[in-house]
Amino acid sequence: MATIWFLKEGEAQVGPPTAEKPLDWCVKHLGLRPDNWLTDLATKNLTVGEKSKAGLGPYRGFRFVIVEVDQDDLSASSSKDWKTGFHLIDMDATEARKVLEK
Repeated sequence: MATIWFLKEGEAQVGPPTAEKPLDWCVKHLGLRPDNWLTDLATKNLTVGEKSKAGLGPYRGFRFVIVEVDQDDLSASSSKDWKTGFHLIDMDATEARKVLEK
């Protein structure tokens, strides 16, 4: 299962993941693509963007959605274009939360 994280702008990736879903589900529902690759799995304290004023809404400050893809996810996927690592999707955390709650 691919691990989905919400990150605040300028903050390191900490805490529990938001959800775990199959890679193909992430592609279909979150718009995950192989070219969303950001960095490899060895990266510690992943930080995206710079600190700024947090957005409004129930997920204040959570702007980025990161999907962690490991070798097990690739084995279960039908696509050969993927590589392991952290992928930054184009959808923001508020939108992704709505998709995850369906």
